[in-house]
Amino acid sequence: MGNSKSIEKELEELASFYENGGGFGDPDAKEEHERKFQLLMHKQNQVISKRNSLMAIANVIIAFVNVGILVYQVFFK
Repeated sequence: MGNSKSIEKELEELASFYENGGGFGDPDAKEEHERKFQLLMHKQNQVISKRNSLMAIANVIIAFVNVGILVYQVFFK
């Protein structure tokens, strides 16, 4: 899938194409450029979603540990 920094770098390169005065000779080239830009944005969103999912899993594990500690303190002390 690629890491977030390489995807971000490619997105910046594609976005800077217009700033550098670049143009497209035919409409198909422009559509291909926009498709690639959308694909990279989608990949970046997938990387972020995966990271958020891992954080959520870690939070659930921490919550279970906290509940276990609470149960231990209340019933076994």
